[in-house]
Amino acid sequence: MRAVYLDNCAAAFPKAPGVGEAMCRAVLRPDTPETGPEAVGETLLALANAPAGSLLRFTPGLDWGLERLLSGLLQPGDKILASPMGRGSTLRVLSGLPGITVELLPCTDRGELKLDGLAEKLAAPVRAVVLSHACPVCGTVQPLEAVGLLCRKRGILFLVDAGQALGVLPVDLAAQAIDGLAFWGHTGLLGPEGVSGLALSPRLTGAADLLETEEPANLPGIAGLGAALNYLAEMGAPLRTRLEQLSRHLWARLMELDGAGLRVLGSPTPRGRPGVVSVVCTARPNAELARLLEGRYGIRCAWGLLGSPLACRTLGCGEQGVVRFSVGPFTTFGQIDYLEGALETLL
Repeated sequence: MRAVYLDNCAAAFPKAPGVGEAMCRAVLRPDTPETGPEAVGETLLALANAPAGSLLRFTPGLDWGLERLLSGLLQPGDKILASPMGRGSTLRVLSGLPGITVELLPCTDRGELKLDGLAEKLAAPVRAVVLSHACPVCGTVQPLEAVGLLCRKRGILFLVDAGQALGVLPVDLAAQAIDGLAFWGHTGLLGPEGVSGLALSPRLTGAADLLETEEPANLPGIAGLGAALNYLAEMGAPLRTRLEQLSRHLWARLMELDGAGLRVLGSPTPRGRPGVVSVVCTARPNAELARLLEGRYGIRCAWGLLGSPLACRTLGCGEQGVVRFSVGPFTTFGQIDYLEGALETLL
């Protein structure tokens, strides 16, 4: 049986060449400066086109960083605007901030943020807007630049969860007016699990102390992420082009089955997708389809609510959630065609 990994949205596999070796070297030689937090942080800031004076802090977790930052910057009575298309764990963190109100912005049934009326909502007591760059359930990309510029004009903080996007989609702290960019290293950056952080624009560098922790830095993980970043830089535009082509191919193959036992979710075009296409199976339960794909064909994907029930509800998926397929740069076009053939048989 073939083994086809289509769950890169959860964790990239395989990792970038050199990641494991760099982690081993960091264990044996932990004082190597070129793979330390400062050097890797500077590379990440450059990747995100962070303006001069920006800072990067590695954190124990993506949501941990957002919680620490917001809890230190906001006061009881303040309001946060967020999207139902974000990760459920992030929305739970926001809802748990003492004395802070969270309002969910309206989205279409494809997960697209509705910009009409947003400017009017950006007034006191709103202090921050928190969005996921790309929806972890269906891959729909949010209009960061439009939202960021509206926030910047009104002095409102704009924080972005780029966990599914950094390394896959263009991220530009300057052009998109992002004040804080949360990320992890194990998906689009092709690095190891256990490395997360926050990039802070000059507007928020004074709050960097809020992210201090007594936990020791994950030096092997950071070294592994540094190796992955070097690989991304070495491969450059051809690697990003390949991932875009794979994403389009995945969307096109699944669209051939749209209405024939599947409903394809998210944006109606393949442009800008972060390698993610999700479906609802109308011919059989989602869970059954996912288990058959893995058991009979060796195709590994993700299924269910994926930790984001509000996103699934917005997409009209009900309690069964979705079946999510996500490619990486090492996926092959043949594997995607194999998936289509398996789905045709099962449907």
